Amino acid sequence: MSGAFALAPLGYGYWLFAGLILCAAETLAPGAFLIWIGAAALLVGAVLMAAPLSGTAQMLLFAALVVALVILGRRVYGSLDKRSPPQQAGRAEALVGREFFLDSAITRGFGAIRVNDSIWRVSGDDLPAGAKVRVMRVADGGALEVERA
Repeated sequence: MSGAFALAPLGYGYWLFAGLILCAAETLAPGAFLIWIGAAALLVGAVLMAAPLSGTAQMLLFAALVVALVILGRRVYGSLDKRSPPQQAGRAEALVGREFFLDSAITRGFGAIRVNDSIWRVSGDDLPAGAKVRVMRVADGGALEVERA
């Protein structure tokens, strides 16, 4: 052992196993981050199959690969984010603030409006068919909350 601090070398199987676990864990944790750490571990395992390295060299190689792959991944994903158009609001959210006439009366809290060729379920105070309403928000369950306009 040379130096004051030396790490015991790990076999390539440990690195490959750790890499596979980290890549699999990416499916449970959003953000495309663990995949790069897992890929770095897999690469260290592949290098160890070809040439033995000391424990310290393994850790340094792993750290360098993590940094390089995370930077590469951020560039790739960052460039995709810049090119993609801003996400449009959902169809229901696009109706908030607009006014419509009730297609069917609101009774017991629910009714319907017609928007172009679609019928939308609405909730609110009881109102007769034909009453003018304003969409206030999208409620849980997808119904549009309305009030008399």
